[in-house]
Amino acid sequence: MKRLSCFLAFLLLMAGLAIAQGDNPPPDKVIPEHKMRMAQEGMGGMPGMPGLGHDWWRNSEIAQAINLSDTQKQQLNQIFASHRASLIQARGNVEIEEGKLSDLLDQDQPQQDQVLAEVTQLQNARNAMEKEFTVMSLAFRNALTPDQWKKLQAVTKERMQKMFFKRHLEGGPGQGPLPPPQ
Repeated sequence: MKRLSCFLAFLLLMAGLAIAQGDNPPPDKVIPEHKMRMAQEGMGGMPGMPGLGHDWWRNSEIAQAINLSDTQKQQLNQIFASHRASLIQARGNVEIEEGKLSDLLDQDQPQQDQVLAEVTQLQNARNAMEKEFTVMSLAFRNALTPDQWKKLQAVTKERMQKMFFKRHLEGGPGQGPLPPPQ
């Protein structure tokens, strides 16, 4: 259980880093941080499993690397399908609460009590989304053998490292390589 918690924490950290790597707006089009974060987040990859995509089990490279059977692929499809609507709804709730918080923070003189109450609502929405994702992830894990789960963790780690190093060694999108350290 501790190992699963550590792995999920690692994946969430990496997801946050991946999301934070979005393009920066030109100086004359600077967006407040809370609005920029909202614009960059989305369902592009499976939450907690960046670099794998939302349907990683359909990727023949990954499926082959962890020896997924056709039956397991069908199970994973069914698990994902059964959680998709809840995840979409949960993500929508997070976006609604982020919008409300953004509106409050955009006021000339935000009221602290209103902002803090909205922060609580946003945290609750995020917690609900994370709980739904965790339930789905546990169902995924139950469809895999322990060996397949370990291989999937290794594939995830490898892809995240490649993504991280590619972005940082090349300086990110459109920026060319980083200068050598001094």
